[in-house]
Formats: sequence, structure tokens, C-alpha cells
Amino acid sequence: MTQTLLICIGAQKAGTTWLADYLRNHQQVHVAPVKEVHFFDARFVPQWCAKYEEEMLTEFQRQTVLLTTENCGDPVIQQRLHAMLLRFRMISNPNEYMRFMSWGSQGRPVLFEATPDYSMLGKAGFRFMREIHPDVKLVFLMRNPADRFWSSLTFNRTHNPKFDIEAMFDRLLAREDFMLLADYGRTLQEAESAFGKDRIHLEFYKRLFHQAAVDRICGFAGIGAKPADIRTRSNASRGGENMPTALRARACAAYAHIYRAIAGRFANDLPESWLQDMARFKL
Repeated sequence: MTQTLLICIGAQKAGTTWLADYLRNHQQVHVAPVKEVHFFDARFVPQWCAKYEEEMLTEFQRQTVLLTTENCGDPVIQQRLHAMLLRFRMISNPNEYMRFMSWGSQGRPVLFEATPDYSMLGKAGFRFMREIHPDVKLVFLMRNPADRFWSSLTFNRTHNPKFDIEAMFDRLLAREDFMLLADYGRTLQEAESAFGKDRIHLEFYKRLFHQAAVDRICGFAGIGAKPADIRTRSNASRGGENMPTALRARACAAYAHIYRAIAGRFANDLPESWLQDMARFKL
């Protein structure tokens, strides 16, 4: 039986970690041993994503330094280091990707990984992804663009209290990688050129934390549905402050083409917050 490779390609700060946590506890799914694999983006958008392989190497070196005669036999540590070694092999041999994904899967019918930076890929990257395995399917989660951007900024400040949102706001709003992460219409167009529409499942963030949405994703993956913990959020930004109206207006103006592109696809099915922003800021 050919396993299904299910890849969540984003969007960043749109529930990808929560979905990975849910599927990690599903008996029919094997989730990649590294949280975000960064295989396709490191190959096809290296100007923004090659850094992740350098960070993985640094972490591997840090982990090996911590090895002692007492802990070197710990199976958890051994598994973590082995997974990192398998990931490094992909750098020179792309065939190692499927070996990495299937390692420890024990025949589970679905292999899953979630790397939001895959949303930056173009046609060539998505074609390579489609051809790496006979059965590949994508999940793409979309969040109100202004909310997603604000969540990304507050998340950065959570991990770096010196991060100045006001000072960085316009710079990051215009930066190429941030725009690529936000441009859902472009991502869908590029992905569909390689996969078609029937192999891409779309969900809005506002509806993700409902059992019906999880059931739809499980059905798309070809696995049975199981109850989800819809009260808990994973990797959430802390602080909880609302986005100031002036900043929201600037974000919505910068992302106007994204609101319009998705509205064109989901004219009668956009979440209320999208419709409110489009009306409020005349997008």
C-alpha cells in the first residue's frame, strides 16, 4: 500500500502547529520527527530559508556537546540525533526526504509534515514536491492577512521583548519574504499548477478549531476522524493586545490584493472578519 504524504504548506500563524499536534496523536498518522522540515523551501527559496539548515546543524552540535557517558544510551536522545542526521542527508541527496518521512512510521497510512514557509514556493518547487512521492496531498490554512501579520509580530516580541513592533511594522510589511508568506492567492495559483485543485484542501483559521473542519481534513487525508481538543491553541502569541486601528488600516491596504483574490474564490464563504475588514477599509 502506498502511503499518503500529507504536507501542510501554511500559512504561518494560521494553526499549523495545532494541526500537527492533533495529527501526532492520530493512530493512522506518522508526523515528521522534526517540527518543521524545511526541505523544499531550503532548496527553492534559499535566499530566505537556507538559514534553517544552518540552525539545525548548530542545534545538532549543541546536542552532541551535551552527550555524556551517562546519557548517550538514552533512546530519546538517540532518536533525536538520528532524526537530525537523516535531515542533514537531504542537503546532498533529495531522495533522503522520503526515507526521513517514513522513518518510524510503522506502516501508518499517512505521513505528515507542516512547514509554513512552503507557502513561498513557486511552480518549480511545487512540481518537485508533487513528484517526490506517488501520492502527495496539500493542506493550506488561511487566516485574515492582517490578523496573521499581527500575530507574527506579537509572537516575535514574545520571544524577544526588545522587538519594537511600531518601528518594524512597515519594514516587515513590505519585505519580500513576509509578502510571500501572506500572498495566499499567489501560493494557491503556484500550487494548483502542479497539484490541481483536487489535491489541495483549504481551511480558514476561523473555522479550523471546530470538529467539522478537522473531520474534513481527515476525510481529505483518507483517515478516520477523531475528537479534537478545540479549546487549546498551540504556539500561540502571548499578550493578547488588539491591533491598533491605524496599523490595521496599513496592513489591510498592503494586503488588499490578497483579500480580493481570496474573496474572488470564496465570494459567499469568507469568514466575517475578512468581510468586515474589506468593508471597513474599502478594499
